[in-house]
Amino acid sequence: MNDLSFECPCGHSPLIPVQDMIRLYGAETTVDHVRAKARCSSCGQKTFEFRIVYRGGSYDALIGAANTKMNGEV
Repeated sequence: MNDLSFECPCGHSPLIPVQDMIRLYGAETTVDHVRAKARCSSCGQKTFEFRIVYRGGSYDALIGAANTKMNGEV
């Protein structure tokens, strides 16, 4: 499962499931579009650190990495 992490200078840092963003903005949306629309729900700022975070077991992450060749091809 992937989440979007928005870390605001005010200290508010929610993790929002990517699935929620797809439901809200549609399947064709981009990360740049979501980021441009984002605003801190605590202070209203639009300036923040942004990351895509994988939430799941480390085993799943290791298996995914093992299935990727060194040059990034699957």
